Amino acid sequence: MVSQNVSKARVVSSTALSTALVFVATASISIYIPATRGYFNLGDSMVFLTALLFGPIVGFVAGGLGSMLSDLFLGYTVYAPATLIVKGVEGLLTGFLHDVFTRSGSRATRLLMVFLPVPTVILGIILVLVLFSGEAEVSLLTIYSATVAYQPILFTILIVLAASLIFICRVYRENLPLIVPCFIGGFEMVLGYFLYELYLYQLGAVLEVPANFAQTFLGTLVAVPLYNAVAKRMGQPRIISR
Repeated sequence: MVSQNVSKARVVSSTALSTALVFVATASISIYIPATRGYFNLGDSMVFLTALLFGPIVGFVAGGLGSMLSDLFLGYTVYAPATLIVKGVEGLLTGFLHDVFTRSGSRATRLLMVFLPVPTVILGIILVLVLFSGEAEVSLLTIYSATVAYQPILFTILIVLAASLIFICRVYRENLPLIVPCFIGGFEMVLGYFLYELYLYQLGAVLEVPANFAQTFLGTLVAVPLYNAVAKRMGQPRIISR
């Protein structure tokens, strides 16, 4: 009974700490993006880290709640409902997939590594269809014209990101059970915000896609070394055993 109470206390305290970490990381560095009235931030690093350390449930609560509180604190209230879901699912996916890869070994991870660029390609196709839609050009001429100017940059960034993703996975194979879940969770975040912003701002949503991809990459680059350092110091792959 005592051990169960201790375990519950550790889960609660870890969830509270993780939520605070996500909030601070998200709110401390924010760069306004005029096209979508959103902002670039480093909160994904802590969403990934808490999900890897504490698992999918803590990742879901801390990712969604901590990020939403940051939206409210910084005045981006229009994003708060979407953030609660999108960032929550991001933490949930990251923690869940890390658990799966840890149990199943490297075979499943390597298989997913082959298909990892697919979401990037799919998102790129969506962007092409949206940008070159004749109906969109007529009904949203101003936004369309502004977006067309960014097409070479957008497509170049997508190609570079996909290539970098494959390179990172091949060079750091020992960290694939950490990297792959972060990337997949990050792709969910990119797609989730893209669909939400497409509903709010139509074609203007395209202009935030590169920034959200950058958040995924930077978040992974920060979270993976931190996870390795914390796990090594704790002497176990998980701070909370399940």
